[in-house]
Amino acid sequence: MILIHTEQNRQAPGPYQELALAVIRQAADDYRSLGRRIEASGSDLERKRMEGEMKSISRFFLSNWFCLLSGSDDGAAILERLDKEVFGDD
Repeated sequence: MILIHTEQNRQAPGPYQELALAVIRQAADDYRSLGRRIEASGSDLERKRMEGEMKSISRFFLSNWFCLLSGSDDGAAILERLDKEVFGDD
């Protein structure tokens, strides 16, 4: 997993920063998990549901909320790396 730093000066994160990092890490973990489950799913209905959840997580990484939590606007790059990790270089 790629670590995201909320501050450029690399201080120990405070409690709010830890919470922000936990939210971002959980979104990345959920995205990975859903991507792997989609690959293994046999049900079209279940696959569509999981794809919808992945789209929701994608919107989070591209949102102002992500920028506020991470202090960065590289959500698109993170999504690209997650896709490569989960789906390969397709």
